[in-house]
Amino acid sequence: MTRAERMTDLLAITSRLISCMEKEIGLLQSMRPREMQALQLDKSSLACAYEAHILALRGAPAENAIVAKVLRDELSEATERFQSVLVENARALRAVKEVNDRVLKAIATAVEDSRGKPTGYTASGATPTARRRAGGAALALSLDQRF
Repeated sequence: MTRAERMTDLLAITSRLISCMEKEIGLLQSMRPREMQALQLDKSSLACAYEAHILALRGAPAENAIVAKVLRDELSEATERFQSVLVENARALRAVKEVNDRVLKAIATAVEDSRGKPTGYTASGATPTARRRAGGAALALSLDQRF
């Protein structure tokens, strides 16, 4: 494969990868992360192909170095767009993670608050809150420690 052919393939792969990641960002922003699973296989295979093409271009012999300026410019623009989509994707993933963390923290706090705080045991072995729930009135005691 010549350098120009490899660059043409890389341009197509980069465009498909950008499209895939833009769909993923849309799903993240609309809070539909479960639908992202369908994209993951495609995104993973495109990322592997992208990496393979980049490595092949770096190791290509100098004889294949002559490539049309138009193709180089297109690939450069696609690479810049890909970099910005990567930043957007990372930002969207962070935002969804932060939302999930806040929801989980709120749930944990609500569960903890609903449990109540035991303050000790009565003479019968029950907690004062259990006794109040059972309909008994709270009882105040004082002991005369003089003999």
